[in-house]
Amino acid sequence: MDDFRTMARNPEFRRKFEKLLYLAALRGDADLVAERLSWGIDPNCRSAKGITPLIANIRSSCPSIATVRALLTHGADPNATDGAGLTALDYARRKLIRLRAKRRKPRKSPSLDENNQLQLSTGEQAELDRMRQELPDADPEFFRIWWQERLRAAHRVFNDPDQVEQIVSALEAACG
Repeated sequence: MDDFRTMARNPEFRRKFEKLLYLAALRGDADLVAERLSWGIDPNCRSAKGITPLIANIRSSCPSIATVRALLTHGADPNATDGAGLTALDYARRKLIRLRAKRRKPRKSPSLDENNQLQLSTGEQAELDRMRQELPDADPEFFRIWWQERLRAAHRVFNDPDQVEQIVSALEAACG
């Protein structure tokens, strides 16, 4: 772990690590965001377009209150603006207005059964079987992680109004 922390602070690698944080924030993956922040990546880093991970999460299709909390806990500035002069709270309020106007209930992934267990499609199962045949000596951990990531993706809810509402409240409190 020390190696990651050292590399994350090294100017030669810093931008690559910031990109990893930015991508995790885009996905709304709070666990990855927290892990990457623990490496010492600046929570206020900016993408090539000047967007912070906090703003990126809210603008994405997977805004997550857990991700926002992880970023705020690690020092993300809720008052930071992007090139348009808008803050994360501005984007969250705008998104909430749009989502409320649509009044669509978030849909559950078709990959989940009635018990929220992952159910692979025929094609996905065939691909997994093919991987197992091609990699007979692969560490079982590889397949466990693959399954875990696929389940995480199936549980993802896109533009959930409840998440955005919680984000607005958290950002209002943080900007207070």
